[in-house]
Amino acid sequence: MIGVLISTPEFVERSPYERPFYGTVIGTLENAFREKGYYIMICSSKNMQEVMRMVLGWNVDGVVSISLPPKYYQEIKEITGKPVVSIDMDVDTPYTTGCYNITSTDEVCGEKVVEYLLEQNIRKIIYIANAKKGADYRRYQGALKAYKSALGETAELEAVMLGTTCEERIATYQELEKYIGHHAALFFSTDFNAAEAMGYFNRKNIRIPEDISIVGCDDDVFARLSVPKLTTVKIDSVRKAEIAAEVMLSLLEGKIIEEKEIKVNTCLIERDSVFINGKDKMNAEN
Repeated sequence: MIGVLISTPEFVERSPYERPFYGTVIGTLENAFREKGYYIMICSSKNMQEVMRMVLGWNVDGVVSISLPPKYYQEIKEITGKPVVSIDMDVDTPYTTGCYNITSTDEVCGEKVVEYLLEQNIRKIIYIANAKKGADYRRYQGALKAYKSALGETAELEAVMLGTTCEERIATYQELEKYIGHHAALFFSTDFNAAEAMGYFNRKNIRIPEDISIVGCDDDVFARLSVPKLTTVKIDSVRKAEIAAEVMLSLLEGKIIEEKEIKVNTCLIERDSVFINGKDKMNAEN
């Protein structure tokens, strides 16, 4: 039996399972472990004490954690004596030494988006995030690095934090209307929020990308179903889960895994939500 622990981020309003990332990762883990004769048990909560009580009551062979704070990773490893593999653990802390962590090249993700937008002569870029830590923060760091590299060390990349409720986020999207018609781009840390904002703008008859450009991160179902289709960065959640399962199965076999942090590459997916050098993509292709 493999325990799967989900530390539900504070910005998730209801259940983490409403976000495609979690469903994709859990489904991939379940398939990989079932093929090797293991079943999974799942616990998700914003209350880390509840998560810790659950895992200590389980009789599992190993634990895969998702978005788990590093100090709890170490506690679980020490108390249970079982192998622990993390997906998307926050690495910006001193607790990560010796932790197996499968993540993505988030700084590169931020750099790629800003470089792409600057290539389209878009200078006003607003980064919109859910958290000031983890992948959101690392993407901001990469975006800021590319922004300063192109426009000078004094250039400041504006960042906006989203609220946890739909009402709070809608209020933020309303505030962002001030950038309409100023050849600006909104760079969202997730496709979920990008698609939500696009829905808001569409209802207000604000044209994308003619009035404002929008970019997301993930390349999940929201990016493909949004109108217009969302330009985004592919974060390969399937590959993250596959690697996490491979590492766990190797540890269960007694193998020594030297590489502790494994990063999955990201790539820009260009669709229809960004103006291309002053023209929208459809006109550019005609």
